[in-house]
Amino acid sequence: MSDPDSVATVVGVRFELFVRDVATTVAFYEATLGLTPPDGWSPDGYVPLRSGVATIGVQSPENLHAGHHFSPERLAGPRGVGVEIVLEVDDVEAVYAAAGSHADALGGVCEPLKARPWGTRDFRLVDPDGYYVRVTSVRQR
Repeated sequence: MSDPDSVATVVGVRFELFVRDVATTVAFYEATLGLTPPDGWSPDGYVPLRSGVATIGVQSPENLHAGHHFSPERLAGPRGVGVEIVLEVDDVEAVYAAAGSHADALGGVCEPLKARPWGTRDFRLVDPDGYYVRVTSVRQR
């Protein structure tokens, strides 16, 4: 049931990641999470990686216009600090099996799958740029 005072209903979610190497990042997310780029994508531009209602867009910060919030100075430090991207999946064990066999070879890290006290099973990925992604089973509400 929606809130009658709500302005809008969220119909999808998209994260934008500014990365050192677009092709490496596309390969990482495609192999570990099955997020797919569009046909004919180019590492020289913005690449939307999609699965279901989620999109993780990746691009080089060099493509940002002057005066953009993410200036070269802001992006000089580690990426993703203070943000945890959480993706709910329908089969966390299958995603973990795929992610675990590819993450390290593609410059990332895959932490072990664990049962959590709040009733889910999840694992964490760190992508080649340091972005932190929790992949979790759907929590029963």
